[in-house]
Amino acid sequence: MSNKTIRTIFILALLCAILMMITQYVWIKKAYELEKNTFHINVTTALKNVAFYILQADNNTSPVDSIVTRVDTKYYTVNINDKIDSTVLVSLLKRELRAQQIKTDFEFSVYDCESEKMKYSGYISYNQDESSKDITRSVFPKNKKQNNYFGVHFPHLNTYLTKEMSNWFFSTIILVLFLLILAYAVFIIFRQKRLSEIQKDFVNNMTHEFKTPLATIKISSEVLKNPQIINNPERLLNYATIINNETTHLTNQVERVLQMAKSGRNTIELNREVLELNPMLQSMLDKTYRPLVRSRGGDILVHINPIDIKIFADELHFKNVISNLLDNAIKYCARKPYIIIDCSEVKDGIRMSFKDNGIGISKENLTHVFDKFYRIPTGNLHDVKGFGLGLNYVKLICKQHGGNIKVTSELEKGSEFCIFIPKFRKS
Repeated sequence: MSNKTIRTIFILALLCAILMMITQYVWIKKAYELEKNTFHINVTTALKNVAFYILQADNNTSPVDSIVTRVDTKYYTVNINDKIDSTVLVSLLKRELRAQQIKTDFEFSVYDCESEKMKYSGYISYNQDESSKDITRSVFPKNKKQNNYFGVHFPHLNTYLTKEMSNWFFSTIILVLFLLILAYAVFIIFRQKRLSEIQKDFVNNMTHEFKTPLATIKISSEVLKNPQIINNPERLLNYATIINNETTHLTNQVERVLQMAKSGRNTIELNREVLELNPMLQSMLDKTYRPLVRSRGGDILVHINPIDIKIFADELHFKNVISNLLDNAIKYCARKPYIIIDCSEVKDGIRMSFKDNGIGISKENLTHVFDKFYRIPTGNLHDVKGFGLGLNYVKLICKQHGGNIKVTSELEKGSEFCIFIPKFRKS
């Protein structure tokens, strides 16, 4: 499946997920409004019934259709131009509200028009645990009408409505979990596809790396099979050296792959010791890298301050770190290579900087340069060999030494790799 197809599927899935969430939100909002309207209708019906029974007890035949007023969402008043017995009122409110399936705490208050005061008030709780608690009662606003009336306030209406919508919230949670699982599945698909591409690139690179030395060894061995070559010792030595060099090269490549395989299982063991940085670095440069760089018309400059810097590290692996960084600086340079190595003591450690004038690294590639098997695209530069393991190995070794590595780069202006290693401390 192509990247374009997967990207299209991902975008469609994302749009569907967004539409599902928007739809769910709209339906929950409508359901909440419906619950509020249903609550209002049920409360109005219950209060009308209460008013009807109070008036009927006093043989009052006044109509009850318009005596219930909704002051706000939680507060209702019932205008009764008659005396109101608080004991009877409480009994009727409990019965009628229960009949309408309304089971939430409420407050009530009775207004007496003769004294122009709230005569009675109370709090009815459906939670038995609250009977012994001090309940903060609301201040009932006075009605502009001067008739006797009683008011009912529902302080926990929002909580009640939320509980009534528990099924909606449960379905929303299920939907969110489903979308999260779907997102995780898409992430796994992309990850597996990327790993598959990386594996394919690694196999191709490894095949290329092994094919050339093997072809050289085969040709050399064919020459050595000629009985007449024994009469030409110089030529015999030359081809034997070629076989030996290519065998060493193959062994090093295999060893590098094995080291990275072990690093994935965290099995690299460090034999740390005190190393003098300057002699070790100069020896590596003089034997290998200066002649190589100068053969291409370039040079390597080294600044070490102080000159006697010591580092507590594994010599083999630390040399490999330096070698990998120098190899990359040389390989990824399309012109005369100039490399500046700057070593200095900083707080609690040693800082080493490797700056080159190579082809540089784009911003999108900078975040992946330390990934295993990742290789930076080189454009028209096709002669760069490798498995994409070097920088991942460098980062691993720096981390196991308690340090780190950072990179800054710009296309066509080179790169700078800075590593930090804690310095040696005497016990």
